[in-house]
Amino acid sequence: MVLKCGGTLRYLKLTLPHSPVFPEPPVLILRNLEDQMAMKGERVEFECEVSEEGAQVKWEKDGVELTREEAFKYRFKKDGRKHILIINEVTKEDCGHYTAKTNGGESMAELLVQEKELEVYQSIADLTVKAKEEAVFKCEVSDENVKGTWYKNGVEVKADARTHITHIGRIHKLAIDDVRPEDEGDYTFVPEGYAFNLSAKLNFLEVKIDYVPRQDPPKIHLDCAGHTADSTIVVVAGNKLRLDVPITGDPAPTVVWTKSEKGLSRKPRNEQSTDTEFMADLMKDGEVITNADGRVHVESTKGHCIFTIEGAERQDEGVYSVIVRNPAGEDTADINVKVVDVPDPPQAPKILSVGEDSCVVTWEPPLFDGGQPVLGYVLERKKKKSYRWMRLNFDPYPELTYEAKRMIEGVAYEMRVYAVNTIGMSRHSPASQPFVPIGPMGEEVRILKHPNKLPSNLEAPSVTQTAD
Repeated sequence: MVLKCGGTLRYLKLTLPHSPVFPEPPVLILRNLEDQMAMKGERVEFECEVSEEGAQVKWEKDGVELTREEAFKYRFKKDGRKHILIINEVTKEDCGHYTAKTNGGESMAELLVQEKELEVYQSIADLTVKAKEEAVFKCEVSDENVKGTWYKNGVEVKADARTHITHIGRIHKLAIDDVRPEDEGDYTFVPEGYAFNLSAKLNFLEVKIDYVPRQDPPKIHLDCAGHTADSTIVVVAGNKLRLDVPITGDPAPTVVWTKSEKGLSRKPRNEQSTDTEFMADLMKDGEVITNADGRVHVESTKGHCIFTIEGAERQDEGVYSVIVRNPAGEDTADINVKVVDVPDPPQAPKILSVGEDSCVVTWEPPLFDGGQPVLGYVLERKKKKSYRWMRLNFDPYPELTYEAKRMIEGVAYEMRVYAVNTIGMSRHSPASQPFVPIGPMGEEVRILKHPNKLPSNLEAPSVTQTAD
């Protein structure tokens, strides 16, 4: 303000009181976000509930704010006091920690995305074909990007002038032109990266011709079916062990299977028989027996003797000898059988140290590797008061010490581990002792001696189970 007094200008400064400023009340998060695990391509929703309708909620992924410009990927929905983040058709890139923030608090949850399991739309089927005909094995799986390998009697099939291997979309096909007797056998398709296979048998149908019977010494033709005398047959525990041995001989020979100096025999139907069909009686040391658990079967067709064990077990591993005899002579062959399985579960892992949001865990290899080298390990963790285990890695981890991150300080966790070999994944280990991630305080590893009682300076997390 300016005043004129006696020709002199005077300046006066007036100070007015400030208008009162009232701070906005804090918006609290009443219901927290929940951790999510989803299959690739599924829809995921993160939902929280706040204390005020119309409140502003900011969403972040791994500390980066999600904006409405990314609406092609994320949708933000409000329903009263509920705020929902929607992610359509999740991929592996969507894995991470998602946070809902208000001016009065925040809530964080983790999203893990897993690849879908491979479905079989059409399996391969047994074939019976005549000479010169074409044999076609065909299967269809759910993922057109999955490659695979074909095997005959355990040996990989390679494409050549008569053998054609194709993969078009979801369909895998093996075609054999001008079928011959040596093409007969068991064929298997193994999808790459999956611990299962599809199997079928190719039977060669011979055209019978009249011939003058003559006496021939018995002969075992392991090489005719793709086998060799020094080959090893590998069978996965729980699967069928099938030893299919081509034999010849006239008159029909007696066939004896032996293992550990005890034999399982098949005798001709009668002394006058001139074909190679055998009686269905199962023999052991010359006496008819009944298999107690029904796992062992001996079956014969013309030109073949088949020894089968349903649900192979570790004790079935060893060298099996087949002996064929008739009045004209004797022949014998050995078949080495190896039974492989998933590894035994490791012992409970141990927590070496903890950090603010991490821990270092170690474990010992399984006592038995299943007969195949251990490729690595898969780890899981869960919050002590939760029932949901979260997988930390999907590819086998080759070391015996692992640093787990992205945990919440002050919350009790447990860890467990699986062993993986080429056959599959073991059962999980026992859970580790509960532990609490905590910042540097000059303390050693915080392992809870009383798992059901949290330290006095920590507050039990609030967990609410919601419907999917």
